[in-house]
Amino acid sequence: MDKFVAVVEKTLVPIANKLSNNKYLKAISSGSMSLLGVIMVGAIFSIFVNISWEPYNQFMSKYGLDTIVNFVPAVTTNLLAIYMAFAVGFRGAACFENESYAMSSGLLSLVGFMLLTPLDSTSLEGISFYNVSYLGTQGIFVAILSGLIVSRLLAFIVQKDIRIKMPAGVPPMVSESFSSLIAGSIIVIVFIILKMLFTMTPYGTANDCIYSLIQTPLQSLTGNLPAFIICLLIAQLLWFFGVHGSMTVLPILFPIWIAYIGENTAALASGQAIPNVLNIGMWDLANLGGSGATIGLVILMFFTAKSEQYKQFGKLTLPCGIFSVNEPVIFGLPMILNPIMVIPFVLCPIILVLIGYVLVQCGLIVAPIGILGLGSMPPFISGVMQGSISWGIYQLVAVVISVGIYYPFFKIIDKQACEKEQGE
Repeated sequence: MDKFVAVVEKTLVPIANKLSNNKYLKAISSGSMSLLGVIMVGAIFSIFVNISWEPYNQFMSKYGLDTIVNFVPAVTTNLLAIYMAFAVGFRGAACFENESYAMSSGLLSLVGFMLLTPLDSTSLEGISFYNVSYLGTQGIFVAILSGLIVSRLLAFIVQKDIRIKMPAGVPPMVSESFSSLIAGSIIVIVFIILKMLFTMTPYGTANDCIYSLIQTPLQSLTGNLPAFIICLLIAQLLWFFGVHGSMTVLPILFPIWIAYIGENTAALASGQAIPNVLNIGMWDLANLGGSGATIGLVILMFFTAKSEQYKQFGKLTLPCGIFSVNEPVIFGLPMILNPIMVIPFVLCPIILVLIGYVLVQCGLIVAPIGILGLGSMPPFISGVMQGSISWGIYQLVAVVISVGIYYPFFKIIDKQACEKEQGE
């Protein structure tokens, strides 16, 4: 294992160091990490929302607590793209050596993002609204692009001294506001042009264009093993680049999986083999602890981290990971554009599915029925609820496999964090 870690350090770390010095990637990374507080709050309350226990649900409904608890994820995780646009623009100002205009950069990035987001109208005259799905994780990629474009363009404008110069006696806040007037006008015009260009496409909007172009190659995929693995691979790679991979892939697979439930339930009741093995239960297996099967990673952080950074982060993320809420890991570690963690993040789900599929085909375990909505339940419990104790036991084995896959890669980033802390 130590030799493998050494090889990975020798090959990946130099590449990672070069990428970490890239200003654009630094803006994305630092902007994502700035959202950890918002993400953490949303993740904690998401756990309360997704507890599938009838007495608990009745209690929450009786006293109206479910409405209150649901509201927290609605204004945190479900609006993550708004916060991302501001955060990337704000942090990007420092990355592009324009830190004195950081606030303007963040606000203008938010303006640019909202300009690209479609505004719908209701049947009532004069009433318009934003589709919340574009403001959540589905809009993350557009938000990141808006932050990068604005922060870089604003830095260029400031460096070229294209601004309204105010007299020396004007207060700094007023002076900065007027100095940003020309820059803001230029940036708004750029985003208006971009919006018009997207309206000329068959997709109509920036979000729809990106998602349609990504989803089109997936339309011909079915529920066979190679297609399932391809869907997993695409979802993980999209997450790596900041696009919500699950939301891109799952809408295509859900219609197929819903049709499986009746057949699988009937087969289980009659004592026959599950006919449709590759269902939502197998997808939940691939996402133990959240996308990337990161439950092994959060366990490693909680129990084995030597750096203070990951010790504290492990304490925060392990409770969420048990319930498959891993936005804190994806955006806070972060997994996005992390060249070291991309290997286990992509391979771990695929390996877990392949092993599970082989065990099912060999008759050693019973395949899951494919009941939707159990992905947020802890391992073993969700497996039993999928109709099979043997599937629950394999989920526990899969947790151990996840720990083993993530181990060498976590040791690398933990070692880097220790060295950084010692240097400071």
